Amino acid sequence: MTALFSNGASALDRTQLALKNIEAWNPKINAIILPTADAALEAAEELDRGAKAGRDPGLLYGMTFSVKDNVDIAGLPTTAASKILANNVANRDAFVIEKLKRQGAVIVGKANLHEWVFGPTSQSKHYGPCRNPWNTDHVPGGSSGGSGASVAADMCLVSIGSDTGGSIRMPASFNGVAALRPTTGRISSGGTIAVSAAYDTLGPMARRVSDVARVFSVIAGYDPEDPISVDEPVPNILAKIPESVAGMRIGVMKRWFFDGLAPELDRAIEDALHVYRDLGVEIVEIDLGDVELSQEMFGFRVIMADGYHVQKDRLAQRPQDFGEDVRERFLIGSRVTGEQYAEALRWAERLKHRLRRTFGSVDAILGPTTPVPAPSAIDLDFFAVIREITRFSLIWPAAGVPALAVPCGFSKKGLPLSFQLAGAWFKEDAILHLGHAFQTATDHHLQTPPPPV
Repeated sequence: MTALFSNGASALDRTQLALKNIEAWNPKINAIILPTADAALEAAEELDRGAKAGRDPGLLYGMTFSVKDNVDIAGLPTTAASKILANNVANRDAFVIEKLKRQGAVIVGKANLHEWVFGPTSQSKHYGPCRNPWNTDHVPGGSSGGSGASVAADMCLVSIGSDTGGSIRMPASFNGVAALRPTTGRISSGGTIAVSAAYDTLGPMARRVSDVARVFSVIAGYDPEDPISVDEPVPNILAKIPESVAGMRIGVMKRWFFDGLAPELDRAIEDALHVYRDLGVEIVEIDLGDVELSQEMFGFRVIMADGYHVQKDRLAQRPQDFGEDVRERFLIGSRVTGEQYAEALRWAERLKHRLRRTFGSVDAILGPTTPVPAPSAIDLDFFAVIREITRFSLIWPAAGVPALAVPCGFSKKGLPLSFQLAGAWFKEDAILHLGHAFQTATDHHLQTPPPPV
């Protein structure tokens, strides 16, 4: 396998290399549901011709992308890894795909995911399970598992994933890449299949935070056709992130966030805090209150109920065409009462109030992305794994704030470890700045899985 690059080569060179890595890796990890080699090569050649003719090649010139298969690309199926949507061919590009193409991106394939965008392991019943390139006996996370695995295996430079309760950040953690869940409403979900429209968001995944920032600066922005989209100016992040982070403040809550972590992760995060101190960042102790309720209130009430609402007709008409784990969890949503849903919303309002006060004194909050490295896919106890690995992913979408997963080391078994930085609403620039600074001082993100055999 040959590592990809983010600059200094033609679009065709980059695309051919990505396709070579897809050919080598995909039989082993099943990260790409649908490769788009012919269209990618044609797009790359056209970009190179335009660049030679003096046309602006775009901010993403020749950067290779996989796209989670819940995002529409005109002329291609959007399956959400469901048998039911096998023939669901998109008639137009999603809002973000239009933006990517205008800025020179090359799409090399549709990425595998957990069925109906609804699960943290990407063990697809209908399209086959996605595997972790660091160890194919382990899960890649989900629901954007194919996105995370395709970036880690250098099948693309960037992937577009989606996140309701952690579906961008958990795969980033398990695959050793960086990934951003932006503020809800910052990036349009127009042309996508959602779990919970009020909380879903798209976001970029890449090895380098600088590449995440570059893509974010392209796809962020207002979409008048998306009722969740927010018309908020996007700052010039690329100009800011190389600057010093000295004088910035990171909040850390030791209670709950640091309880029951894998020992290697505990040490890796302590090492990360030392890196930030050496960079001149002040570490501040904070208390966010009853954040331990985030799984119950947001994960097992709001998301479950919203997911059931989306799928109730299909569940009634074609229950046999759902994977068992997905069907069971959607049906849990059918049993959430109005009182329970209202209680969860009131809890989220109190959380937002506490966060507003906290972000008045710190630039970001740091904690683990997941409490453990990627679990084994062998004899997987699905419901136990869900409870374990989503422990820290649900609090930030419940509040609607941005969160950035950053690789910070490896377990003794060679599996990636990760922390996440959460920021105030529409302050993606602060967490991208801090994430990039960490990567300038470390090389965890530059490590690659052993080549496929």
